[in-house]
Amino acid sequence: MRTQIDKKGEANKDQLIQELLKFGIFKKNDKQLYELPVIVLQKEFNQLRGE
Repeated sequence: MRTQIDKKGEANKDQLIQELLKFGIFKKNDKQLYELPVIVLQKEFNQLRGE
């Protein structure tokens, strides 16, 4: 079960990264997107969508 959660989390992270790349976001401060936790990616994506 843990593996399924990990795979789902990674898929969600990959999807968020792809969406941020579409907006032209490649880095956050001095970190690459893949280095950031999912929660930070989600917050950034929500800000771009105006939520």
